[in-house]
Amino acid sequence: WLGITIIIARILGPRGQGIYSLAILLPSLLIIFTNFGINPASIYFIGKAKYPLKEIFGNNIILALLITAFAVLIGLIITFFFNDKLFPEIERQYLILALFIIPFSLFFSFIVQILVGLQKFKKYNLMEFLQTIFFFTLLIIFLLKPPFGISFAILAQILSLIFISIILFFLVKKEVNGLILKINKNYFQDVFLYGSKVHLGNIFSFLHHRIDVFLINIFINPAAAGFYWIAARLAEMIWLFSQSSVTVLFPRISSEKDIGQLKEFTPLVCRNILFISFLVALLLFVFARWVIVLFFSEKFFDSIQPFQILLIGTIAMSGLSILNADLIGRGRPILSTYIIGFSAILNIILNIILIPEFGIGGAAWATAISYSLAFIITVLVYGKVS
Repeated sequence: WLGITIIIARILGPRGQGIYSLAILLPSLLIIFTNFGINPASIYFIGKAKYPLKEIFGNNIILALLITAFAVLIGLIITFFFNDKLFPEIERQYLILALFIIPFSLFFSFIVQILVGLQKFKKYNLMEFLQTIFFFTLLIIFLLKPPFGISFAILAQILSLIFISIILFFLVKKEVNGLILKINKNYFQDVFLYGSKVHLGNIFSFLHHRIDVFLINIFINPAAAGFYWIAARLAEMIWLFSQSSVTVLFPRISSEKDIGQLKEFTPLVCRNILFISFLVALLLFVFARWVIVLFFSEKFFDSIQPFQILLIGTIAMSGLSILNADLIGRGRPILSTYIIGFSAILNIILNIILIPEFGIGGAAWATAISYSLAFIITVLVYGKVS
């Protein structure tokens, strides 16, 4: 992803990067708001072995199709009636093209989680890796035939999702020994009941990660959003360690019968992830200027300050994600939702206050403060629960 981000940023520049980031933000928002927590719910019920894998596979495909229709409809309404208010200075053509990301992204995410639930992590990682490689390769191909623009960057992402979705379908079908493409009402009910508890937390979490880019564009302009997007994406690279751990931790917790094992395992993972994240963040903070200029050129010099500030929040988020995975895996997702909800609302309020006064640096401080506070609260809650 770092290579992809570098290519797009260097070719499009700050303003083009900002427009591209905001265009793909629309399908991301729609997917988060309409997926109803299907992903963690699928992993949870695979761990509990309550339904045949063939049925989970088929029902997740049906859910992806139904949610796609709903999400695309909402996206078209936003694009044609609220474009100027919600996405100022972003051309409608980019938003419409970006909506084609939705069906393939939903299909990929709903199906790849079956591999996570089965704890087939090598195959899961292979699928994630291949999707990135496809995306990167298509960007290079499009670069060879200029002019390369925002539309080509979006198209490369769509095509990469199509390719990987086809491969993933046949891989998972083989893993579960077939496909039952028939609605199981009990599975739907259980998935939505469990998923609804996680869903609101997922929405809050996504808003926490991306609402600042949206507000920066409204308060300032797409170029400022481009500077901030690069700072945020680069800082989030540290999450590689915690996200990898969560991928392994969540299905293990969901299927673990011995609570005593969890009391030892989760804190051990959390401490080590915090230590690693701190060391990497410290290194990046010291060499922030060289990293930004080397990878993205001097055009993105304004990304340096927010990048350094965001590193503070990134450390806190690394620990927060581990403890949240434990709470959700224990069947207590509502606790995580409350904490993330409070943090997201605080983040939005701070962004509205700080962006007009301090620009993208203010947005970075809003995120760092809200992440850190959320982590402190989660540590206290986890201590009681465990």
